[in-house]
Amino acid sequence: MVLLSPSELYLSAQSSDVVVIEVECRSPFELKQLLIKSRMEGEYSVTELDSTITGKVFYFQYEYLVPELSENLSITLEFNLLDASNEMAKNFRVIEVKGTVTYLTETAGHEMFSENSGRQNAYNLVMGTPQYLNLSSASELHIADTSKSETLLNRWVSPAGIEFVKFNGLDYANCTDVSAKYAYNAGLKLEFIDKLSEGDTFVTKIRVKVNLVFKDIYAVIKITKIIDEPGSENDRYVFNLKKLQFLSSG
Repeated sequence: MVLLSPSELYLSAQSSDVVVIEVECRSPFELKQLLIKSRMEGEYSVTELDSTITGKVFYFQYEYLVPELSENLSITLEFNLLDASNEMAKNFRVIEVKGTVTYLTETAGHEMFSENSGRQNAYNLVMGTPQYLNLSSASELHIADTSKSETLLNRWVSPAGIEFVKFNGLDYANCTDVSAKYAYNAGLKLEFIDKLSEGDTFVTKIRVKVNLVFKDIYAVIKITKIIDEPGSENDRYVFNLKKLQFLSSG
C-alpha cells in the first residue's frame, strides 16, 4: 500500500509553492520501485521520480514545486509502488493551483510608417521598437506596412509569421495576461489584418526566449490614430501596446 499525508485528496496551492507530501510504502514482500508522475490539466503525464527502493517499509518526504501558472489549474500527482512480487499499489493527490494574474503594462505613442514614406515601416512588438522592413531579419518584424503609393493600404502583414485576433470588445484598460490569452484562443486567427480603423484592438501571440526557456507571450495592440496625409512622407499608424513588463524596453 501507499499511504499519503496530508490525507485530504485535494490540496490547495499557489504558483511557485512547494507542496510537501509524506509517503509511506508497505508490502509483505520486498519493495522494488517507487514511481511518481505529475499530470497538469490538459497535458501529458511527466515522470517526477523513478527510484529503486528496498525493504518492506519505506518512508519518504516528497517535495513538489508548483509551476508558475497564470491561470487556475489542477495538477494530479500519482504515486505508484511496485514490490518484488510485481504487485502494484497506487495513490494520488490533486493539487488545485490558484494562478497568478498579471496586469499587462502599456506603452503609448508607437509609430509605424508606410513603406512608401521611406521611413521605418515595420515594428518589433517585443522590444517596442520601429524597424525597416528591408534591413532587419524577418523573425524580428512582427508587423509591417507594404503601402507602395501615397495612399495607406490600412493593412498589416507579419514577416515573423505571428497571427492576429481582432477583439474590439476586449477590456483593454484592465487587460491581464489571462484575459489576453483567452481572447486570442477564442478568436479567429488572421495571418494579416486589413481595413484598419482607429480604435481597433488586436491580440497576438509571440514566442520568446526567457531565461533559456521558450514561452508564449500575449500582446495587445490598440490603434489610436491613422494618418494618411497628401504625399506619403508622414503616412503612419499610431498605436498603444500592452504586454508583460519584463518585455518592455521603453
